[in-house]
Amino acid sequence: MPYTVSASRKQLEERLIEITKRLRRADKNGVPPELREYAIAAAIFLSHAEVENFFGDILARIAMAYSNGVAHSSGLPSRLRAHLVVEKLNLQSIAAKFSNKTGEPAILDEVQRWFASPLSCLLNDSQPLGVFDGKDIHGDYGYPSIKNIERVLRRVGIGDPGGKLNGTAKRDVMSLLESVGDLRIALAHSASLPGISCCDVIDKLSDLKAFVAAMDRTLYFHVRSSLPDSAWKANVC
Repeated sequence: MPYTVSASRKQLEERLIEITKRLRRADKNGVPPELREYAIAAAIFLSHAEVENFFGDILARIAMAYSNGVAHSSGLPSRLRAHLVVEKLNLQSIAAKFSNKTGEPAILDEVQRWFASPLSCLLNDSQPLGVFDGKDIHGDYGYPSIKNIERVLRRVGIGDPGGKLNGTAKRDVMSLLESVGDLRIALAHSASLPGISCCDVIDKLSDLKAFVAAMDRTLYFHVRSSLPDSAWKANVC
C-alpha cells in the first residue's frame, strides 16, 4: 500500500506555513529591525516546539494503533514489547537491587506482584494487551534532540534511526534538525542571532519539514510491518 500522511505531519506543516507567512511579513520594507529580530527568534522557538509536538503526537497515535490493532503483546514489534516490559514492570528498579546481596526478597516480592498484575499481559498471551500511550514509549525523552530521537525510535524497533531517516529522505535530515536545535540553544543563551535573516529561518523551516516527512514515512512503513494499512489510517491519520 502507498504511504499515507499522518494527521501529526499535516498539523505541523500547516503551522510551519503560518510561521513562514509571519516571517515574510516581518521581512518587508519599513518593519523596524527590532521587530524583525523578534519575529526571527519567535519563529525558531515556535518551529522547534512544533517538532516536539509532532514527535509526541505521532508516538501517541502509534501507541493507539497498536493498542487498538493488536490482540496480544506477541503482536507488537519485539523491541517495543521489550521496552514496555522494562518500562511498565519497572525493571530498572529491580536491576538496581541485584547489586545489593540483601535485595533478593524485595526482587522476589516485585516479581511475584507481576503474576496478579494486569501488566502480565506483556509477558504472555494469556490476557489481552492493555492500552498504552505515547508517554510509555518516549518517557523523559520527548525533546527532539538527535540522541533522544534515536533512542526512542530504537525503542519501537527501528535499529538504525539516523541511517533510516536519512535513507528515506535521500539527504542528511538528522543534521538539518540538529542545525535548528543549535540555533534554538544559541538563542536561548544569547537572546539574539546576529547575521540570521528571515530568509535563513524560512530555509530552516523547510529543513524541518523535510525531517518530519522522513520520520513520518519511516514510521509508517515500520508500523505497516506489523499492522494493516487500515490501522494506520484509523488511528494515525
